[in-house]
Formats: sequence, structure tokens, C-alpha cells
Amino acid sequence: KEYMALAWGELTSHGVIEGEIGRHPRNRQIFTIVENGGRDSLTRFERLEYFAPLSLVKLIPETGRTHQLRVHLKSIGHPIFGDQAYGGGPKYAKSFHVKYTQLINQLIKTISRVALHAQKLGIIHPVTGEKMSFTAPIPADYKSAIKILKNVQP
Repeated sequence: KEYMALAWGELTSHGVIEGEIGRHPRNRQIFTIVENGGRDSLTRFERLEYFAPLSLVKLIPETGRTHQLRVHLKSIGHPIFGDQAYGGGPKYAKSFHVKYTQLINQLIKTISRVALHAQKLGIIHPVTGEKMSFTAPIPADYKSAIKILKNVQP
């Protein structure tokens, strides 16, 4: 599996995020990194580009835990744009300089969802054993958001 995300802030060029994921102790509808009693998880990431105040990131989950990518990015302080459940909603914009306000408001109108896209999926066919790969095109709202970000860069 391979995903793309627009995450808040500037991530390092690449890295690995790991930890045990379990239910949040107070809000049982979401997940979080827990000290113990969770399930092991690991995600590799690569920052493709930084468009202040967001990073375009490629994510490769090695495990498949519920909300893993959302939990992992939040755990390193870079929640996914538009992800209100995991701290990346419009309120997070307040932590950035006022010079980004207009841009962020334009982006919120352009991509009004969690900015996470499942780009590639590979499976082994259950009958033939053949390796199969599927690619999903980048959705229009996602493309528009990236275009907006590219146009404001110096």
C-alpha cells in the first residue's frame, strides 16, 4: 500500500514512525499511541515536497492498524490536513503564522475532507498467486489543493 497525505508543518525528508496503537483512553472512538496493550504498528514516510505550511508526504504502512496513518502523523506533531478527529482540522491552523491564514482558508474550501489518498495497492491474487497492482488517480480536489500550494511558493 502507498498513500499520499498533506500534513501540517515541515516533516523531515524521510523516516519511520512506530509504536503500539490502541483505543484512546478518554475518547473510545479514536486511536492513539499507547505505552502497552496496543498493537504494533510501523509506517515509513518520505516528504515529497514542502509547501509552507504543509508537507506533501508519501506514506507506506508496513502494518495495517485502524487509523494508523492518521495516528502516526499526529504522534509526530504533523496531523493530516482536514483531519478533525486527529487534530488536523481548521483549529490547528491557528498554530501557524497569520500570513498563512488566507491560504489555509482557501485550502479548507478546496479540500474539505481528510487530505489522505490511497494511491497504490498491491495484492497477491488468491487463486492464481499472481502479484497485482492497482493505482488510483489523484482526486480533483487534491490536485487543486496542491496547485494552490505550488502557486504561492516563492
